[in-house]
Amino acid sequence: MTAPTTLQRFWAWLIAPPDEVIADAARDGELLVARVRSWLTLLLLAIPLFSIALNPIAAKHWLGLTVAGTAFVAAVIIEKAVQRGLHRPGLPFATTIADVSIISLGLLAFWFIDLPIVATNSRVIFEAYFVAIAASALRYSPPVCLVAGGTAITQYAILSMLTPVVFTEEALANGVSSYGGFEPATQAARLILLLAMTVMALTIVDRTIRLRRQGTFDRLTGLFNRAYAEEYLGPELARSARMGDSVVIAMLDVDKFKPFNDTHGHAAGDAALREMAKLLRGTLRRSDVIARFGGEEILIVMPGTRLQAALEKLDEVRVAIGLKEIPLPRGGTGQITVSIGVAAYPEDGTEPDELLDVADARLYVAKEDGRNRIVAVAAQA
Repeated sequence: MTAPTTLQRFWAWLIAPPDEVIADAARDGELLVARVRSWLTLLLLAIPLFSIALNPIAAKHWLGLTVAGTAFVAAVIIEKAVQRGLHRPGLPFATTIADVSIISLGLLAFWFIDLPIVATNSRVIFEAYFVAIAASALRYSPPVCLVAGGTAITQYAILSMLTPVVFTEEALANGVSSYGGFEPATQAARLILLLAMTVMALTIVDRTIRLRRQGTFDRLTGLFNRAYAEEYLGPELARSARMGDSVVIAMLDVDKFKPFNDTHGHAAGDAALREMAKLLRGTLRRSDVIARFGGEEILIVMPGTRLQAALEKLDEVRVAIGLKEIPLPRGGTGQITVSIGVAAYPEDGTEPDELLDVADARLYVAKEDGRNRIVAVAAQA
């Protein structure tokens, strides 16, 4: 098999889906960017409106109002789509390119009102590129940051190179008293600044991702930790409510874990938890969230899953764990069993705490009824 080329490796990196932790952060970041975009474009509308009030016959002010108004309408549409959960893998790239392109179109618009020098020398609109690149960092994606910076650099480079080619020196002199003359060195410096901002955004995102992962995963098992699970559950239930989906929550606990530790040692208990975590990750779907909730207790969230299908999968997990031979640090192997309490949204509750309480209560019933079993319905009176 032929080894992939550098271009193929780069493309694979660019389109590779993020893990669930970063995907969640990216969705939250996209919503934040959408809200900020709506407010910023609304505020930007005030600039041409104020200018029109002072000088209603100036064409450039009406052009500015058209650009700002179009940007505001587009921003509101995008925000509403993101709020409704219409987040797709390509959305961050599309919105980032749109943000940058709106700025470039704002500069290009000055070509059509006989002020081409403003397209290359604007001291207000150009700085908006930095805002767009910085906003890309909120999406928790180095590829998106790279696309934001690359798009800004490419579009502005084309604009700055074409302006002195398309227009005569006489046309370029219009507005020089306010914006200065066209200087190739100044344009090169601006491109370098955009490159520097892109590198800074990439550095910030890389550092943020590493810190988020450190604060999200349990070090022993590699599963999500309790803080992440609780943070995830609320938005997931809200999304399920909007989409009409069901969610199954399972609380899994190792049976007689203390005697196991006392017999084989705490290192053996740690090994058992790691082996169980590995089995859970290999058996459940990638979309299922598995978190170490505390000690030997594991929380499993199964979005978009009907109760019967979830029970079949959970029973498969229960049986597999019971049959697993766990290598012990002191030699030999050991076995564990688990009990599982299950709650379903919306049948058993609509709030995270309510569902967790139901699952925990049913876990207690499973323990009381003899362990190594699943309880998914309330006990009959």
